[in-house]
Amino acid sequence: MAESAAVRALRTMDLIPYVLENPSCSIKTLAKRFSTTEKQIERDLELIFMCGLPGYTPYELIDIVLEDGVVSVIDPQVLNRPRRFSKTELVVIVLGLKILSEIKLERSDLREKIDKLIAKVSHIKNDEILINDSQLISSEFVETINKAIGNRQILRIGYISVTKDQSTERDVVPLTLYYSNGSLYMNAFDVEKKAERVFRVDAITKCETGTFLEFEVNQSHLPEIIIELEVQDWLRFFVERNMSIIRSVKHSNQGLLVEVAVSNIDWLEKSILSHIPGIKIKAPQDFAVRVRENARNILALYGYSAN
Repeated sequence: MAESAAVRALRTMDLIPYVLENPSCSIKTLAKRFSTTEKQIERDLELIFMCGLPGYTPYELIDIVLEDGVVSVIDPQVLNRPRRFSKTELVVIVLGLKILSEIKLERSDLREKIDKLIAKVSHIKNDEILINDSQLISSEFVETINKAIGNRQILRIGYISVTKDQSTERDVVPLTLYYSNGSLYMNAFDVEKKAERVFRVDAITKCETGTFLEFEVNQSHLPEIIIELEVQDWLRFFVERNMSIIRSVKHSNQGLLVEVAVSNIDWLEKSILSHIPGIKIKAPQDFAVRVRENARNILALYGYSAN
């Protein structure tokens, strides 16, 4: 998806301070650090080379040297320090740190460092950022899960699946906790299925500590399935909420052509059914047929027929 001029401008302003703090930085390293391509970094550096203070003589321009793929800045002009955070950016940072402090309950040293950083960031604009975080981590099982991650212990959990509408008990080895789209998730190794699974922590109904891990966990990701969707413009929020699984987004006359990579096909099917007719499956055809048949069966339950 083509990036906006604002995104490129912000990245360009951040490039110079980063190179100054990290001398002899390569194009490859910069591309990885700023989540873009090496070609785009080269274009950004070319743009910076033509910028400077009013007057725009050789003395007012930013002098950049690119030799053997290594970037050096001779005169940064006014870009020698990182840009200031906006109030919105500060709120997001503080919120993320508060969530992290809750997840890392077992590491008192990390908790202390995070709390100091929260205090520092909150006062950058001489105005404390107030966030009601009492409901950020509401599950009573977070501490138990954190201990199991550190000790490599098996947990027996009761779980209500949001994709299959059923309650099950499973033996899992928790690997990580992470926060996404307003919910806390646990990535874990399912002992019975011998594969990784993702669980919403607020859907866990019980969590009991089991034995220590006595076998090697295969932490390789499940095979991803590529699905091509056509999403209408009024459903842009579907794309925004699921950016973590989206490979590409292109514009079309009907809306957006979206390519997603998923391992949990049942979740995607249920999500598509809940947004009909705003999402159309372009490929693969066998998945489109499966979703179409399930949609017909659902309509039949309500006395409707579909072509």
